[in-house]
Amino acid sequence: MPEAQLPLAELARIGPYFALQHGGRSRPGAGFEPVTGLVADTPRAAAQLGQRIDDITGRLGTTQRWIGASILFQGWAARLTSIYAGCAILGGAVPELAPARLYYRLPPAGPVDLLAAPPVPTDLSDGWQQLTGHLDLLAAAIRRQVRIGHHLLRGNFASALAGSLMVLSRGGRAPLDKLLNQAWAQPTELRRYGRWPLTPEGPRYARTTCCGYTRLPGGGRCGDCSLHWRKPFSQPTTSS
Repeated sequence: MPEAQLPLAELARIGPYFALQHGGRSRPGAGFEPVTGLVADTPRAAAQLGQRIDDITGRLGTTQRWIGASILFQGWAARLTSIYAGCAILGGAVPELAPARLYYRLPPAGPVDLLAAPPVPTDLSDGWQQLTGHLDLLAAAIRRQVRIGHHLLRGNFASALAGSLMVLSRGGRAPLDKLLNQAWAQPTELRRYGRWPLTPEGPRYARTTCCGYTRLPGGGRCGDCSLHWRKPFSQPTTSS
């Protein structure tokens, strides 16, 4: 599957969450570090991840590390799901997103920078398995040092994918109802963490867990927050 099938330049134009930098086969510089060095079960990786959690916790103005860990995980999931969903729509092939294929860099603000050196295309099924495995490793690494629920992190994963789909739809890449009829857009393993009830404005995602943002000083409810949905769901949109 040739590299030309990965629409990385067009993907980057959608927004920073969709961008995947790419380079040669040598270890990149410019502050990039291997993702494997963050998610591995080693003292060095744990120290690096712990520092990232503490940095985000401090930026959020809280001392509750589980909230910092939750937001770190959701932002990371949003990067991976945006790259995956964007490539699935634009090109039909997706890049391999396993930790061993990626490098990361944390800028002063905004989403984490991701780099593939080099980007390797694969099909949707294999790409999804790699993405899921990547986030499973990150979740396990987080849970080794922060008391945070597995289902909360899976809910963040599901919310990130839903957010990626909504951005693509609003940007005119494809109607949301058409996207939701794609099997990859509503994976079976994430369905318990949210639904797509119909609203007067069309399908809207509603998650079943809370990421913790509402507990921050000055924080509020996210658009898909479970606290918005106390009443029974209307008829949901499901994939065919």
